[in-house]
Amino acid sequence: MTARRRRVTAAVVLAVYLTCLVVALGAVTDVALVATFARAAASTIVGAARSAGLLTLSDGFVQALAVSAAVVPVLPVVALAAPRRHRGTAGAVAVGAVVVASVLVALTTSPDAAVTSGDAGATGGRLASLLWAAAVGLALGLLVARAAVVVGSPTPVGTPERRVRAGAIAAAVVYALVLASIAFTARPVDEGFGPTLQRGLDVLHGIGVPVWVDYSTVEFTANIALFVPLGVVVVLLVGLDRWWWGAVAGLVASSTIELGQLVFLPGRFASADDVLANTTGAVIGALVGVVVLDVVHRRAASRA
Repeated sequence: MTARRRRVTAAVVLAVYLTCLVVALGAVTDVALVATFARAAASTIVGAARSAGLLTLSDGFVQALAVSAAVVPVLPVVALAAPRRHRGTAGAVAVGAVVVASVLVALTTSPDAAVTSGDAGATGGRLASLLWAAAVGLALGLLVARAAVVVGSPTPVGTPERRVRAGAIAAAVVYALVLASIAFTARPVDEGFGPTLQRGLDVLHGIGVPVWVDYSTVEFTANIALFVPLGVVVVLLVGLDRWWWGAVAGLVASSTIELGQLVFLPGRFASADDVLANTTGAVIGALVGVVVLDVVHRRAASRA
């Protein structure tokens, strides 16, 4: 695909994406023509997921996840659509547009559809929640855009150097031991830690952290972070040609852990949300691994 055709395709994708985003925004504002349909669709999707054991989290956190997911494509699509010399400017404009959109949504949200609700319906609370969620989406979008540039390079990194693979093997052994010690203990590793964590959350809520950042939010986020190293290590072992093995490894490892807990550890609770969070972490880790491998390769090339 030529550069011109790639930009045209990206522009079309951006237009479709923005159209879908307008429909989604209509669900949380007072645009009557689309609000009823979009809210019903969102309710149906979340309800179906929860009946399957997924997204058993606070409504505010689920909404924040949806906002982050909606923002993730912005920077990758802009990077594809804009000419190379204008990517920095286009990216800055896109970030500004996301911030402005967050402010407008916070100001126009109808009371019965408050985005990332839980802050007593206050406009300031909604804005803080939206900005938190949008910031996460932009950060992940920047990572996706950077990794896509590396993978799509005419001269990709290819197979990792021997010293990189040796370091990755050592890290994999240490990581496997740590993961096993967390996953296969008879009782949850956070047992008894709840009251302490809640006190810390109360302090954070007092200084403006959204109230949907609760125990389940921390647990879900911790499960994402736990599997980020797995994605990184797998990519450093197999190289860019099979970078997606990092995501597959996360799904397989997490499913195996949850199945093992279900069958052999009555004191532990198998959870589909854990598989979702772990796999998400592995995907993020794989993208980080792509960027790390590229940086290592460039430094080695500059020394040669």
